[in-house]
Parts: sequence; structure tokens; C-alpha cells
Amino acid sequence: MNLNRYDRQERVKVIGKAGQQKLNSATVLIAGVGALGSYTASQLLRAGVKQLILIDPDVVSTTNLQRQALFTEQDVADGTFKVDAAKAHLLAIDHTAKINVYPEPLNESHLTDLTFDLVLDCLDNFRTRDLINKVALKHGFDYIFASCAGTFGSVMPVSPTEHACLNCLYPNLEDLKQTDCDLIGVNTALVPLVSGLQVSLALHYLVDKASVNFAQLTTIDNWQLSFQNFKINKDPACPVCSKRDWDLPKMESTEQVTVLCGTQTYSVQMSRSPKLAQLNQWLTDQAIPYRQFKSFSTFIWAGYSVSLFKTGKCLLYGIPTLKEATATYQKLKQAFQPVITEEATSL
Repeated sequence: MNLNRYDRQERVKVIGKAGQQKLNSATVLIAGVGALGSYTASQLLRAGVKQLILIDPDVVSTTNLQRQALFTEQDVADGTFKVDAAKAHLLAIDHTAKINVYPEPLNESHLTDLTFDLVLDCLDNFRTRDLINKVALKHGFDYIFASCAGTFGSVMPVSPTEHACLNCLYPNLEDLKQTDCDLIGVNTALVPLVSGLQVSLALHYLVDKASVNFAQLTTIDNWQLSFQNFKINKDPACPVCSKRDWDLPKMESTEQVTVLCGTQTYSVQMSRSPKLAQLNQWLTDQAIPYRQFKSFSTFIWAGYSVSLFKTGKCLLYGIPTLKEATATYQKLKQAFQPVITEEATSL
């Protein structure tokens, strides 16, 4: 019996044993572990990429199960961070894998302080994509862009120091940052198709970077079953990669209340927050009913549902306006003062 896990892949001429060894020793950073990221992580690990870095701040929710791999109803019930749930399921596929997780928004330090061979953009917003693009330019690393919306997907390898950058592809990138939204939805069958293309490019890059076509954008419409390839040249007038405007995009600051697009849900990252055990004791003392999950506790405050995560992230639900959400948060923050003992830190 052949017990070589990667035997069938090593038989592929463009990979072979030498290519498989490159995959086994590679480290890939996956930014976003939702629809694309969960499929991509699973495929990469099965292909032999045994060192993965997963970055995503969200917990698994019921709406994720329609299009995101690796997650289960139990993960929803437990309130598990996506990166933690993904790690557990990935280790069930290969217990020898080395998977580092960061249940927090992607920031510049992840891209400058961590060691990796390739970054995969599996994000759902252009503000953070702009961050990857500009940090890649400053520090000279490559990444693979992928996106899904409705029935339409796009994939492109990006080596911004020598070839077209994301801003060359989307000259209206600043406008796209203002329109990030979940309202358009995602077709279930689209996600694994786009992820498969992204993983194909990742394996190609890790095995034979020199033959990757960095000037090609691939698009897919999974309803019409159509594929198209477009040549994307570096724009000599691009303010980012040609003019070297590397000012990083302004990310959400701590204590800033922001609305999640298309909802009456508001998010804020607390600079200082109570530990969950302290919070739960305070809620008990105040006779406020609450539910405790692995990563957060949820309760009613001033008539609205609130979730506070162990990372310091706070979500407020069902509030009609941003002004009222901000006022509600400020009152909640003030009420927390007796049980806040230390700064909220990344896990």
C-alpha cells in the first residue's frame, strides 16, 4: 500500500516530488477566513501547504454556513472565532500542520512582522485590500487577489513592485472603499470555483513563481458558466505603484462606532474592556441576564442586544441610528469602568 499522502499530486508533471517539497515547506498567510478563506485554507492544507497563518476578527454565524467551508452549527452555538474553528477542523485533516491564528482585523504589523512566502487576499472589503497592496509595495512581497459577489468572481496574482498593482486594476479604489457591502450576496457555488482558481495560482507560485502570469486577471460568472482572461498592464500614471504614494489607508480606530453595511448593527473596538469573567460577574451583580459563549458574552443593555468579545470588540444590535448607537456605547463604557482592569489586547 502506498502511504504517501501526496502521491497523486506528485504524479502531476508540473509539480512532481520537488514541487511537493516546496509546498510542504511553504508558509501562506490567509487574510480573511470567511467564504473564500475557509475553502482556500482547506485546499491548501490538503495540497500539502502545512504552515498557515489565519487572520479574521469574526465569529461563526448561521448565515456563514450557506457559503463557508470548515464551519458547523456547533461552531455557531459555541460562538467560536472563525480562525479557531478553522484551525480545529484543519487539524482534523492533518494533525501535523502548523496553524497560527489571529482573531483580529488585519493590520500592517501582521504583514511586516510575520514570516510567510505568499499572502492570499480572501477579504470582503477594499479598505483592507488597499492596505495589503500598499504594504506589499513597501516591503516587496506578492499576493493573490480574489473576490466574490453575486455570481461574479475575480482572481489575479499581484506582484506590485514589478507589475500592475490593485490600484491599476481598480483606479476607482477610493470609491470602492466607500461602497463595501454585503447587500449583493454571494451564490453558494461561486465560492469554491473562485477559491479553486486562487489556490491553483498559489500552488503555481509556490512551485514555479517564474512562470506565473502577473499580468492576467481571470473573471468567472458561475450562472452563465463563462470565464474570461484580461491583460492588466502596469499603469505608468498609477498614483500607488508608479508614483509611489504609499500612504496607508485609515483603518477603523479604537472607540470609533461604525455601522455594518446594510444592517442596524454597530461595531466598536474598545481600547480597554473587562475580561469576560469580570463582565459576567458584573452582569450577575446587576441582575442582567446574559449568555456566555467561548469568545464572547451577549446581554441586553438599554433595550438593545450587545455582544462583548474577549478581544475587546463590541457589537450593538438593532439601534436605529449611528448617533443613538454611539450614545448607547458611551453609557455602556461608563458603566463598565468599575470592572475594567487592563487594556484590551490581541490574543
